[in-house]
Amino acid sequence: MSSKQAKDLPPPVLILSFPVQGHLNSMLNLAQLFCLSGFHVTFIVSDFNHRRLLRHSTVPATFSRYPRFQFRTLSDGLPDDHPRAGERVMDITSSVTEVTVPLFKKMMLLENFLASDARRPVTCFLADGLMSFAAEFAEENRIPLIYFRTATASYFWALFRFPHLLQDQQIPFQGEGKSMDGLVENIPGMEGHKRPYSTREDLEGPIVAQIQKHVPRIFSIGPIHEQTKTRLAERNEEASISTASLWAEDQSCVHWLDAQPPKSVVYVSFGSITLVTREQALEFWHGLVNSSQRFVSEVWKIGLDIKDTCDRSIIEKAIRDLMEVRKEEFLERAQNMAKLVKESVSKEGSSYKNLDNLIQYIKSLLL
Repeated sequence: MSSKQAKDLPPPVLILSFPVQGHLNSMLNLAQLFCLSGFHVTFIVSDFNHRRLLRHSTVPATFSRYPRFQFRTLSDGLPDDHPRAGERVMDITSSVTEVTVPLFKKMMLLENFLASDARRPVTCFLADGLMSFAAEFAEENRIPLIYFRTATASYFWALFRFPHLLQDQQIPFQGEGKSMDGLVENIPGMEGHKRPYSTREDLEGPIVAQIQKHVPRIFSIGPIHEQTKTRLAERNEEASISTASLWAEDQSCVHWLDAQPPKSVVYVSFGSITLVTREQALEFWHGLVNSSQRFVSEVWKIGLDIKDTCDRSIIEKAIRDLMEVRKEEFLERAQNMAKLVKESVSKEGSSYKNLDNLIQYIKSLLL
């Protein structure tokens, strides 16, 4: 490829996600945003997850609209009959390190960093924050690296400050005089919040400001799914993001849901890798049934705190508190949060502008 030909080609971005459901969701949304920006996008996915995406999700249909997008698959090192969930979910971490990472490095070197007649070699490596090898690999090969954190800034900051939390004896909090209701102290940006990982009600500005003291260049572009919907709507494309489920989705409750009064159903979600014993699941079930509320699943958002217990009476009380005693309060909080989210991804919003800045930064790497 001549230098003149290369000059006319768009920026090539390489995306590498940790191979679990939640991380794939966020990073596929990011990939779609880059496609909408006209980039060449290569998304590395495990063979196993790629087959499941083809079988159960709308990802193939979504990305077929973008000729500059391509999947590349690598083994995650686990046999097909491995559950990749439950008690054995952590097998993924060691297997990725021992199998996927060496295969990735070999592919990149043998294929000249994915260069072809129609693509430049990779000039921006966007790696999942859990892929710690990426920093050394990018430095060795002089490829600009951007780490993408799929979790909240609060979660990242809590991990970053973990040694300080230990030193200040704020964790572990078991024992006499210790309570999960205690407020965080001596951790900049988290004063007045409960223990790390508690639900937040703002858009994490104070936390981001603290992180920037250590990592100056940060692009806060979330919520990523709302950002995607906004950008699609601008182009008069269908303003719905792709579903990236690795499992067949159960649609059997949809008709029942449609028949229920508005704001009357509790949705319960344990996540894709949460471990719950049969006894714990039964406690949740009894608590939900005893609350006399409609439910299909469960989510603890915006302030509910059940003290990390699986006691049916506490769960029943929390559900009644949410749906009866403090329903209007929680609805108002949720509506305020939704308003902040919509504003952040609108054209004059901070997340919208930050995404534009990120896109411009990636383009500048070609200069």
